[in-house]
Amino acid sequence: MARRLNALLVEIELLPGARMATREQLAKIFALESEAVRAEIDNLDRGAKRLGSLRDPEQRDADRHVGYAYRLLEAYGPTGTLNFEPGSEVREALIEARASEDDIPAIAETFRSESEGVRTDLRGQSRGRFLRDVLQRMAQVGLDDTGLNRDAASEEIFRARADAFLASADDPRKPSLHKLSRPQAPSPIEALAVAPPPQPQVIWTADASLQASSIPEQQPEIQTLPATPIVDVSTSVHDAAALGRTDLPLSRFDDEVDKMIANKGKEWTAETAADARVLVNLFRGILEEHGVTHSGQITQTHVAALRQHFNQVIPSWGRSARLRALSTKAMREESARIVEEKKAEGRPAKLGLAGATIRRHLGNLTHFQTHLQASNYTIADWTLKSLRPRKPKRGDVRHQQIKPGPDQVRPLFDLPIFTGQLNADKPEAHGDLVFHSANYFLPMLFTYLGSRRNEFASLMVNDIVLKDGRWAIDIKPNKYRTVKNTQSERMLPVPTELLRLNFLDYVTRLKQLGHELLFPELYSPFRKTQDLGDRFYKDFVRIAKKCMSDELWQRPIHALRHGFADTLKQEGVSEGVIEDLSGRLGNTETATRYTNPAGLSLLENILLKYPTITDHLEPRPIRLLPWVEQKLPPPWAGRKSGDRFGDKRGRRPKKDRV
Repeated sequence: MARRLNALLVEIELLPGARMATREQLAKIFALESEAVRAEIDNLDRGAKRLGSLRDPEQRDADRHVGYAYRLLEAYGPTGTLNFEPGSEVREALIEARASEDDIPAIAETFRSESEGVRTDLRGQSRGRFLRDVLQRMAQVGLDDTGLNRDAASEEIFRARADAFLASADDPRKPSLHKLSRPQAPSPIEALAVAPPPQPQVIWTADASLQASSIPEQQPEIQTLPATPIVDVSTSVHDAAALGRTDLPLSRFDDEVDKMIANKGKEWTAETAADARVLVNLFRGILEEHGVTHSGQITQTHVAALRQHFNQVIPSWGRSARLRALSTKAMREESARIVEEKKAEGRPAKLGLAGATIRRHLGNLTHFQTHLQASNYTIADWTLKSLRPRKPKRGDVRHQQIKPGPDQVRPLFDLPIFTGQLNADKPEAHGDLVFHSANYFLPMLFTYLGSRRNEFASLMVNDIVLKDGRWAIDIKPNKYRTVKNTQSERMLPVPTELLRLNFLDYVTRLKQLGHELLFPELYSPFRKTQDLGDRFYKDFVRIAKKCMSDELWQRPIHALRHGFADTLKQEGVSEGVIEDLSGRLGNTETATRYTNPAGLSLLENILLKYPTITDHLEPRPIRLLPWVEQKLPPPWAGRKSGDRFGDKRGRRPKKDRV
């Protein structure tokens, strides 16, 4: 601040007659730059037509990235070093402004590139293109060349470029065949002399830190004020009649959700797609409750009503088929009744979804809004500011997840599943039988390798491979599941304890029987979609809770993953190697650009740092579950009445039970 004040004093001393920029001059700079940028975009589109790539989504993505970068330059200036990491102010503002997570790296790179050139020019270290543009615009409107006037002119140029590129990104670029010509709008320069003063309005995003408003408030004595192109952009983007937008009936929301999911393709897992369907169904229920019949009638009031709905339902409503079948109003009433009933019985109960769940739902609402806009349906620009719960601070997150150490995990392997159970139908009862299955091997894999639940539950027998003389687990997409991201595809050593407990004999036996899946009892041939990790959780955690009572921590399988990472860290293992084991990607250049994931030899040595907590278990001859041995569907699998494998409730005939 002192340096800026000193610079201002020098300017006043050297240029006593220099005048500060007026609102009218800045508005003219905005109009001139808008016209120039839109002419440049038109030339790019003509070139794309010639090459046949006008509708290439990569071109619209590039426009969007440049637009957001200039919006950041307008809001923060070119001298700041911005943080784009998860949880940062800038990242939250971009997401609020409908930038996707996939856009963030490209926006960050574009911002750094643009700001570096701008910063060099404005500091006088060079006379690059941006400085020439600034000086040209200042000369066109008769603005004195001072440091403060350059800053003011730069902000207008940033704003004009951001508006133009973001409007270009939203343009569907589909010529209208029933309009042979379009009316010619007056040039922004011509409009300066004739248009009435526009009313200030917000057009881009609800986040104040990244807002683009119209011309600043005018002085009363100015009678004729310039009409800046930002008003034209607002009209062209949001005027439904001008764009030929149509109203989408609520009855067709499901069709559009299907299209949105199809557009996302492999970006979304089946679970993400299911969450999006749930959100749209809830939103449609709220809209029906308020008498809305089509998308054009949706207002901010209805978005706020959806947010309040999340506060008035019990957290477990999604697991109740009865609650899911109710209308939104009836769902809230029934939730309130359940809570009052539990409180009267002295049982804990509460209303309202968790903050992370609400953020996920509102994120899907934004996806649906953006999809409808891109599909040329009438939809309002609602805001989620102050509606979306804030993410917990990174320091708080550390203390929210339980990280059990080896001593806390050790009692888990005293369950009858590992030491001997009565029979296959009663895994919680003590006996002499040990069945080699998902319940037996998966907890060991999670404990000694710390991977995600579905990564291991959906492994195939051919994913256990011999590489460089070591037995390894090849985690990659297969027909039963995808993986979370590119870094999730990795090769991990088979823990030595599993080798000791005859894991390879188990794999060999499954191959002999012709099984594809490493844990076939988690799969039902009668279900179209299923998550094998969820199936394991339902089977194993139910048994663990019965046997360990209150000793079992919350989210036990996920806790094993966190406990594994924490234990290695306390043993001095570098975070980069822990990230490689867990299938995550570090934030440093070394992790992302300069190095490959840790190899099997290194990982094998690192895993030895986790204490052996299953050494009390004895290797036993392989014994498969009866239905796996007979290649039959598991007892829980859904069946039709009269199926030879069991009745319609999935109960196996007594003669097949062990």
